Amino acid sequence: MSHANVNVSELFAEYEADFHRLLAEADEFLAASCASAAALGKADRRLTEADQAVKQMDLEVRALPPEARQKLQEKIKGFKASVSERRKQKEARNREVLLGDASASVLGKSADEHGRAEDMNQSMMDASRKLQEAKRTVLDSEQIGLDVMGDLRLQRETIERSRDNMGKVGQNYSMAGKTLEGMLARADQNRRMVSFIAVCLIAVLMLFMMSVAFYFIAGG
Repeated sequence: MSHANVNVSELFAEYEADFHRLLAEADEFLAASCASAAALGKADRRLTEADQAVKQMDLEVRALPPEARQKLQEKIKGFKASVSERRKQKEARNREVLLGDASASVLGKSADEHGRAEDMNQSMMDASRKLQEAKRTVLDSEQIGLDVMGDLRLQRETIERSRDNMGKVGQNYSMAGKTLEGMLARADQNRRMVSFIAVCLIAVLMLFMMSVAFYFIAGG
């Protein structure tokens, strides 16, 4: 399924539809009157896929603005509870199947064979429990990964906003620098003009004084 050019709400709706379909299929396998180990295995796969759909919905919701998240997060919480409830039903049916198979196999056998069958059944249950624990560990690790991805996305948005602000500050500094350069240029121009006027006044004064001196000398 390609999700290019699809907005967040459409992606969420697709994952939600997948979730309901997978949950309904899991219910069919669990509700079978003669559920076998194979049927329970199929139910477990459907529940795993449904759980993945919930995680995808959760990731999509994390990309929404905070004010739009709350309602969808409540819905996702209900989806997780539904998956958890089905897993408990599956475990109960699985124990029934295991105990039923073990009971049928020990009929007509000796007490020693009966004891070995019970030990084998216990070992299978222990192995199943360890497998479920390992699966939960993997799912928890995946959830942590999703949380980290959401945090990184928020940090990237913050960095991009900071970079834009820095660009605006740089533009303001550039404009201020150009204004200061213009003011300095005008000040330098005024200084040269004042110097020129002062030189002219001194020259005129000197000519005037020389004229006065020449007048007195000539008159004497």
